[in-house]
Parts: sequence; C-alpha cells; structure tokens
Amino acid sequence: MPISTYSEFIQQIKHYKIFPFSDLIPDHPSLTAITADNAWHTGTELDPWLWRVRVVKDEHAAYAKFFGSKLTFIQTELFPSVRALLAKGKSPQERYRDGMMSQHAIHLYSIIAEAGTIDSRQLRKASGLTDNEQKKEYEKALVELQNFADIVITGAQEADFEGGWSSMCFESSEHWLQETLGRQTDPQRELADIRAAVQEELSGVCSEKAMKYLGKKLGW
Repeated sequence: MPISTYSEFIQQIKHYKIFPFSDLIPDHPSLTAITADNAWHTGTELDPWLWRVRVVKDEHAAYAKFFGSKLTFIQTELFPSVRALLAKGKSPQERYRDGMMSQHAIHLYSIIAEAGTIDSRQLRKASGLTDNEQKKEYEKALVELQNFADIVITGAQEADFEGGWSSMCFESSEHWLQETLGRQTDPQRELADIRAAVQEELSGVCSEKAMKYLGKKLGW
C-alpha cells in the first residue's frame, strides 16, 4: 500500500515491527517500495529521506544495518529482543573473547561506547583507520557491529562544506536504550524464550517467505 506521510510510515513500523529501508526481506514491504520516487530528497515533511532519522529521534524505531549490508527499522518495543538474538545473547566483549568478533569491530565499539554518540567522520579518525586502503576495514567493522545490533544509527551530522554528504551518528544499543530512551532490558531471559516470543509476534504480520528469511537471521 503506497504511503505519503510520516504518520503513515510510523503505522507501517508498528504493524510490521521489522521494516527495511529498501527491498531486503522477501514478500515484505520496504520504505522505498511504498513511497513515490518524486517524494525523495525534497527537503519537505513529506520527504522519506528525512523520516529515517526522525523516526529514531521520535523513539518509534531503532535503525541500522541489522541484516547484512542493508538498513532496517525495528520497532523500539521489539528491538531489545531482536538485539539479544542478533547478539547471540553475548556482550561484544564476550563475543570478541570467543572469536566471534574482529579486533577492528571491538575497537570501534569501545570508542562508540565511551563517546556516547559519535558521527562516522569522528569515529573513523578516532579509530586510526584513516588511510584509503583501510576504508574497507573500517566499513566492514562498522557493519559487523550493526549486524550484531551492538550499535544503532541515531542521527545525521551535516557536512561541514557545501555539497558534502551528511555523516551518520552512532550510539551503542545499550546507551541508546538505557540512557537516551530510559528503557530497561531483562538480561535474565533465556534466548529460547526470547526467540519464541519474537517468532510469535512476527508470525501474525509477516508472510511465510518473510518468516523464513527472518528465521535464518534470528535463529528459528
């Protein structure tokens, strides 16, 4: 169903719980698929490009590359459970200790966690991965953290020169949930219980193909 307003977008997130920015999940809507091409990059309140940051600031959804290299919105209420599943029930430090996380990723995470919030330009400078040949290593580590739901995108820092691209701002998921949103999570729940609850909630709104895709990502 085509949409044209921000409030309609929020309703889509509330309904589907997991809502990709662009085509990603089979037989499942995305923001680019249900909005008109000529609405993008207009700079008005009807511009879907601006909604991607606004919806996070309004606390309706978490936003990052949670599945592979493509961006996705996850309803705020569901995010702690999805985060636990993507993180395999382990902290970044535990995953690094167990050989599940790269050295560059844990290094970036420590910088983000200490900063509270930091934009990508500052993060890359702080990481020391500033040479051109290190760009891929930096970007790979950043995606790795998002795939584990260790970090989320919480804003966009405008370029400091005309014509430049804005830079995404990152927070650790823990900081965003607890400090920014003031929400508490339940670390005692078993992953099997979390997985069953998420599966039940999504089964009512997702197609069979979408559930199969999400099952591969979330482990059911």
